[in-house]
Amino acid sequence: MHGDLQAGSRKVVLVVDDEPLVRLNAVDMFEEMGFEVLEASDGASALRVLERRPEVALLFSDCRMPGMSGPELAQAVAERYPHVRIVLVSGYVNVQKLDWPLLPKPYDANSLRKVAGDIAPAN
Repeated sequence: MHGDLQAGSRKVVLVVDDEPLVRLNAVDMFEEMGFEVLEASDGASALRVLERRPEVALLFSDCRMPGMSGPELAQAVAERYPHVRIVLVSGYVNVQKLDWPLLPKPYDANSLRKVAGDIAPAN
């Protein structure tokens, strides 16, 4: 965790991506914005994280992952944790119509700020 904010006082983001470098990049950008960031490499792991940390405010997940896809994860999260904002990301142009916002890869910190919207921590 970075910054001077005490644990528990920051909004929590869960980043889910099966590509470690892509996941780390997103984690770093969200941390720089002042979020507490949790991470998972697949959908099943993400659901386990949410069971332990239901205060997650934003799920930021890749669409294409082995096992449970991003949209499948998003559906499960929406049903179990309706308070969680969901944003999916994809490097593929031909992604089916989704019920959640889709951010194209590659993305930058400004794009992440926009999708974080009103859950962004005050600096």
